[in-house]
Amino acid sequence: MHDLESTKILSAIVLSGGQSRRMQGVDKGLIKLGGKPMISYVLESLSQHMSEISISTNSKEAAYQQLGYPLVVDELVGNIGPLAGIHAGLSITTTERLLVVPCDTPFLDIKLAQRLINAMEQDNARIAVAHDGERLQTTFAVIETSKRDSLTVYLKRGGRRLITWYKEEGAVEVDCSDVKESFFNVNTMGDIEVAEEESKFRGK
Repeated sequence: MHDLESTKILSAIVLSGGQSRRMQGVDKGLIKLGGKPMISYVLESLSQHMSEISISTNSKEAAYQQLGYPLVVDELVGNIGPLAGIHAGLSITTTERLLVVPCDTPFLDIKLAQRLINAMEQDNARIAVAHDGERLQTTFAVIETSKRDSLTVYLKRGGRRLITWYKEEGAVEVDCSDVKESFFNVNTMGDIEVAEEESKFRGK
């Protein structure tokens, strides 16, 4: 399968709940861009192509509940970061593969998901993670749900670095430099201004 049809048998988990220290601790997914929460742009990009979509969160923000997608509250305690959301996603999905993306990337290109799937099939890999041409983008990945137990073991032995788990599992790194806009994320007020201008240009 080499077109977007194959993403329809894919589930997605959107990692949210991250707070920006440089923006008064605001939940980044709920920062407004063009009058809408940042996460809504990600959900719109995914909505026509995924079998199911969930939002991973470490809170029960009413604003997330209003988006109309299932919330998966991180069940793991401690400073685990995105690993908790990924573990939660792998625990509830009903498909064989899970797409992982962050909530604060309003220009996500769905072609990225297909690129990761194709690489998994070509390399017979269980995990594919995006590379933007300069560095690995660890929160953009497709993971086979069979890897849940492996992640559970990794966490129980104290593993906390996503990149380390990927390497242990033989993840394939996928060149996605031609859709680099997918990795634009918001960390400062300046980033919001840039995103606002880009959104106007794109007509979002």
